[in-house]
Amino acid sequence: MERKVLDLFVLGAASGGGVEFGTIFGTLIVFLVLLFLLSKYAWGPLKNIMDEREQMINRDLDEAKRAREEATKLQEENERKLNEAKQEIDTMLTNAKNQAKTEKQAIIDEATMKSDQMLKDAQTEIQNEKDRAMNDINDKVAELSILIAEKVLNKEINDKDQKDLVEQYIHEAGDK
Repeated sequence: MERKVLDLFVLGAASGGGVEFGTIFGTLIVFLVLLFLLSKYAWGPLKNIMDEREQMINRDLDEAKRAREEATKLQEENERKLNEAKQEIDTMLTNAKNQAKTEKQAIIDEATMKSDQMLKDAQTEIQNEKDRAMNDINDKVAELSILIAEKVLNKEINDKDQKDLVEQYIHEAGDK
């Protein structure tokens, strides 16, 4: 029986179709040695590579997050500047419109003042011409009166002669 127990631990010694403990034990030892070798030479460097890769990915994610935040800040700044520019343009347009209205009113006022002055000057000139014409008429009437008086003194006038004389003087006055 001792031999049977010992055969159980020998690789491939069991022949009865039972469990081959030797093969299992050998496989387990090989597995443990392989596990030790893998953990020492493969998993350590592989874990280091994976840790470095994880850190690099985390750095990239952090950079992307910072870049996104910076882009958001820049977008907000640009929108603020755009709104300020729009407000400045609106202010400039309002000022330009107000200035245009003021200038328009000043031009209208100046034109009105000039036209009023021209009208006053024309009325003054018309009055002066009217006064000169009246003076000329008065002078002509005085001359005619003197001429008539001379003629009357020189000759007695009847109705027909008086009518002829008036027509003649009118005619003479029209010639002068």
